[in-house]
Amino acid sequence: MKVIFVKNAERISRKSRSGILVHFGENKYKEINIRDIEALFILGSKVLIESCAISLLSSFNIPVAIISKLGVSLLSTHMLTYYNDVRRAQYAMNDEERQKIMLEILLAKFRGFSNIIKYYGKDEPDIHYTEDLEKGNISLLLWEALNSKAYWEKVLGILPGDILDTLKARYGFEGRKPRAKDPFNKSISLLYALLYAMSLRALVASGLDPTEGLHHKTRYSTPLVFDYVEMYKPIAVHAVLKTFKSKSEKININKDGNLTKDSIEILAKEFFLIMRARIRNTRMTPYRAVYINTYRLARRIRGDEKVRYTFTYNPKKLILHDF
Repeated sequence: MKVIFVKNAERISRKSRSGILVHFGENKYKEINIRDIEALFILGSKVLIESCAISLLSSFNIPVAIISKLGVSLLSTHMLTYYNDVRRAQYAMNDEERQKIMLEILLAKFRGFSNIIKYYGKDEPDIHYTEDLEKGNISLLLWEALNSKAYWEKVLGILPGDILDTLKARYGFEGRKPRAKDPFNKSISLLYALLYAMSLRALVASGLDPTEGLHHKTRYSTPLVFDYVEMYKPIAVHAVLKTFKSKSEKININKDGNLTKDSIEILAKEFFLIMRARIRNTRMTPYRAVYINTYRLARRIRGDEKVRYTFTYNPKKLILHDF
């Protein structure tokens, strides 16, 4: 199974019930077997996708992500999963239950960022405003934003000064901004998109409705995906940090304002190196955790308060194998 990136293509069509064709011009195309695709990423907004190709991808629950200057768009296949008791429990949750589950996911994210910061010998920030959150003085959204700002300041401090200076001089870099045009932010957004696609497929398989979120609002097409991915974001951030610390000169933006093909390949390799690494003293990998924890989350939503559904990233516990 592969994550397929499509760039500089004109059209995507269906060849048969078992494959798609990616067209690059007259009589130039690439055939891809549908069973080899885990997720399809289309870079840019000018590729035409035939409806028969979309239907085929949907029938196999293969998520399609379109990465353009406007951000990341996900084509969801949730309508292929039947309603069941998991979804009934999901729809019946009140705001207090949703916030309780989401808080644990966000705490796992911040613990993951803390582990990265400590891994590089830096002092981790404290989590603030928890008492205000418990008393209802601030919302969970504001609590997350305030703590995220503190953590991102520490994370960016891991980058060497000369790299930060170059990003500021060339691109006006000001930190983490999802729609910024610098290669660092573009790299973060690319790897987040990989996590979104994986999580969408995993959530659908577990019976959960990705359009019914815990924390993110319905202006996102699949808010539960954005909620669930929060605790895996440190993986993407660490992959980008590792890449920029060792190969920053190879991560570049092309004339269209997108990451170059070589840049994408370098980032994807670093990302999957982490995702496929075994966690010490377990049989688990971060990749497996993405899928397994959706079933655990479904159990939690159904009322099992003892199940552990969160994931905390810790680079010190990984056994890395190059591929």
